[in-house]
Amino acid sequence: MNRLLLLPGYLEDSTIFDTLRPHLPPAAEVLALELEPEFAQWRPAGPANVVTFARHLVQRYGIGPTDVLIGHSMGGWITAHLRAQTGAAAILLSSFTDQRKIVATARHPLLLAFYAWSGVGGSRWLRQRAKRRYQFDESRELYARLADSMARYPRRYVHRQLQVLFAPVPPLALPPNLRVHARRDNVILPPDEAFVEIPGDHFAHYYHPQRVAAAIGQLGLGG
Repeated sequence: MNRLLLLPGYLEDSTIFDTLRPHLPPAAEVLALELEPEFAQWRPAGPANVVTFARHLVQRYGIGPTDVLIGHSMGGWITAHLRAQTGAAAILLSSFTDQRKIVATARHPLLLAFYAWSGVGGSRWLRQRAKRRYQFDESRELYARLADSMARYPRRYVHRQLQVLFAPVPPLALPPNLRVHARRDNVILPPDEAFVEIPGDHFAHYYHPQRVAAAIGQLGLGG
């Protein structure tokens, strides 16, 4: 493939793809995006949502139909919209194209803004509570690192991510090339559309990279 772009999810950075990258088909160029600086540079002309953020990335990186995009969780949601705008190939890992698949206790924009700007999500008590209640031993350490990262991220960055996740947008007309999902995912529910099932939880690609790479290889995008 000519160019491969990797998009991490909510509170994640590019290391979320560290175990998968060695198994992926060769590419002339690999860009593992860091979303924190991208959100910092984003000045939406219009509503702050996934459509305008995807447009920002298209302009920044010249994304086009020959590119291959892999996104995890929120990164897959962004990837799906990049495909809609450019025709690039989109591979969604533990992700969604229907916002109703997000498991969330709050969706109202005012509540999401309060959560982000108050800093309550980064409080030690809430982080410890989230880690205690986490169900999956396989990814427990990874989840704990992500939960603790809430304490250091700027509140504006957290709010922007929540806007991209939850702000309403028109339905996507162009489906992704591939969906990979674990049925035990308790962050993003499995899609109604066809998908490749792998073992694990929301971070299944990190712990079962060969299974994910095999599914991607079936698309014939390498070379």
